Amino acid sequence: MFPSETALALPSPSFITAAALWQNPVAIAWCHFDLQQWHQDLHHQWQLPLPLALQSAVIKRKAEHLASRWLAQQMLSTFDMPDFVLRNAPDRSPIWPAGIQASLSHSQQMAVVAATQHPLCIGIDVEQVMAEQTAQETVELLMNKAEHRLLETLSLPFALAATLLFSLKESLYKALWPQLHQPMDFLQAELIELNVPEGRAALRLTQDFSASFNTHTVLQAEFWQNADRIITLVTHPLSGNKKPAQK
Repeated sequence: MFPSETALALPSPSFITAAALWQNPVAIAWCHFDLQQWHQDLHHQWQLPLPLALQSAVIKRKAEHLASRWLAQQMLSTFDMPDFVLRNAPDRSPIWPAGIQASLSHSQQMAVVAATQHPLCIGIDVEQVMAEQTAQETVELLMNKAEHRLLETLSLPFALAATLLFSLKESLYKALWPQLHQPMDFLQAELIELNVPEGRAALRLTQDFSASFNTHTVLQAEFWQNADRIITLVTHPLSGNKKPAQK
């Protein structure tokens, strides 16, 4: 999925089927998991307890929780925190250690985690490419007219382009939630730049949320795609750590 990634050792039994880590300024780890191989004992065996709120959840939800917590633990071990267990705040957002900025996502038996010690807002998202009909149904909810025109100029199938836009906005929301704790809808940020060959994009807020996050705020993004999945990453300097403007 990523260039020069390092395979991660897989635990036994075979619930986790593949996993790797990409060490970049923002490290990204991913794993595939097999729903059919999940069982309750793994949470105890791996010392990654299943929260009470998920005890009666469907297997899919329990498997996603276990895979993402296992992956988060592998990621944090690279920051010398091998016994870290990821838990959630009352608003269900993940609680990361002090000094670590991180984000996670899961979709269709794949989980991804991004983390850094740099002073950055960070959001990551993975999505299965939506069906063409679904993409058409998202147009009014997901994109403004300028974004719609931009997507139609791309040499990408519209469903793939719409999934990319959806994922970029999901990553932006995840990056800003720890700073704002405010809900956002899809039209409160707009795609203003997209470079498909380089896997880079930029989004601008269309609403003032705070002094640091207003209609002048542009956030940078990266993305990676294969035949059926898209991963997006949005990063932005934390307030007080913005780079000086270039003269």
